[in-house]
Order: sequence, then structure tokens, then C-alpha cells
Amino acid sequence: MDIEDQVTPAQWRVLRQGPWAAGCYVATSVGGKVQQVRELLALGEALRQELECEGKGDLVGAVAAAVLGDSYADLEPGLSPDNRPALLQAVAAAGAAAAGLPGGEIYRRWLVGLARAVAEAESDGGFLGFGAEAMHAAEQAALAEIAEALGLLGV
Repeated sequence: MDIEDQVTPAQWRVLRQGPWAAGCYVATSVGGKVQQVRELLALGEALRQELECEGKGDLVGAVAAAVLGDSYADLEPGLSPDNRPALLQAVAAAGAAAAGLPGGEIYRRWLVGLARAVAEAESDGGFLGFGAEAMHAAEQAALAEIAEALGLLGV
């Protein structure tokens, strides 16, 4: 039985929005539009790598495959890069939707991993690459907020 058959359509939609929301929440924590685009491209690459490593048999793989097939129009209307509180709420909702599902804990940790991949995609500050930070303090704070929203802070 596929994971999609084990959840309601509403749960499946929430689960599919988790990766986008987590990645976008971190990407919009600091930097300009160009940096945000580069970081969101890193999110897409992390999703593709997940499919190459795991396939699509489990919850994480099924969600990764679905997200890669989604378009921006498939997202909830209020879920935009300009609405950071809604992005964090969507992350929390995705974590709640995964609770009790086979692979739910792995899914929640995977969302944090995706957010970390986005945060590490671009160096911040410095001059011509010298003195740049691998991860800006605002991105670190965003990662902590995501972990807290997923109930993983301090775990």
C-alpha cells in the first residue's frame, strides 16, 4: 500500500508542502532575492538526491517525488516566501501530519536536513569569499525554529 493511500488528501497536501515551507523559511531568513533563488535551487537538488538514494517507497521518498512534480500553483494560496509565519506554521502542520505514520519521525528529521542543506548552500558576508560565514546567524535561528516547530529541538 502506497503512503498516499494511508492518509487523507488533506494530510497528503500538508505533507507535500513541508519541504517547500522548511526550505523557503530558511532561504528568506537573510539575503536578497538572488541568494534566495540559489538556496531554493539547493532545496530542489536535495530532493532529487533523496530520490536517487532512497527511491519513492517510503514516506520521505514519496513526498520528495511528489514535491518535485508539484508546481508553485499547487501550494496553499497563503504559502508564499513573503509570509514567513505561514511557512513556519506549514512546517509544524507537516510534522503533525507525519505523526503516527510509518516513517513520520524520519520525515520530520528529513525536513530539518533539507532546511540545513538550504542554509549551507550559500556563504554569507565576507569579501570575494574571504571572511564569509558558512551559515548566517539568522539561518541558524531559522533552523532552530524549524526544529522546535517539529518537536525536535533538544532531541
